[in-house]
Amino acid sequence: MNADPKKSSDVTNEAEPTAAMTAMPVWLVALMVTLLFLSAWYFDLYGGWFEPKVFSPYVSVADVQRFQPKTGGIAETVARGKKLFSDNCAVCHMETGVGNPANGCPPLVDSEWVKSPTATRMVMLISKGLSGPITVNGKVWNSGVMLAVGDSLPGSEAEKAEKIAAIATYVRFQFGKIAVETKPAQVEAIRASIKDRTANFTAEELLKAEP
Repeated sequence: MNADPKKSSDVTNEAEPTAAMTAMPVWLVALMVTLLFLSAWYFDLYGGWFEPKVFSPYVSVADVQRFQPKTGGIAETVARGKKLFSDNCAVCHMETGVGNPANGCPPLVDSEWVKSPTATRMVMLISKGLSGPITVNGKVWNSGVMLAVGDSLPGSEAEKAEKIAAIATYVRFQFGKIAVETKPAQVEAIRASIKDRTANFTAEELLKAEP
């Protein structure tokens, strides 16, 4: 027969486990706050989600243009002139500047009129138009009439001058490889000298003007 089990007095008495609230170390709180702040700062700086251009939609064309890279100089004028040329001139001269024999419109590409040392004749042409024969690249064109596009442009005289300057700059740059910007002040001076003219110019008259 087995021996009697140990008496309860022989078993070691152990205390029951207990739980108590203890304060978090101050340094740990400070570390967590610092890490949280640095994470938010890094996210804002490199994530781009809080950037107005990304977070908010554009509300107008002006708002879009405000965030475009600034090109400045002739590049900006050429871009504006290209749009104006497309809207007012390409219907006859074509977008590529090759002209259109069907309506008697001569080419602009490598034209001696486009590559003239100054933009004076071109401003006169755009402003008042042309009628009668004109020789371009050795070929006589005599079946079309160029309208006074410049005079018909909307806006004040200053606004017209700015638009004509942009068109002249674009045409000379794109089709004549002349990287010289025509200034609105130049156009205003030229137009002031021909303001009373109501008829189209002729090639002979233009040839008498500053080349």
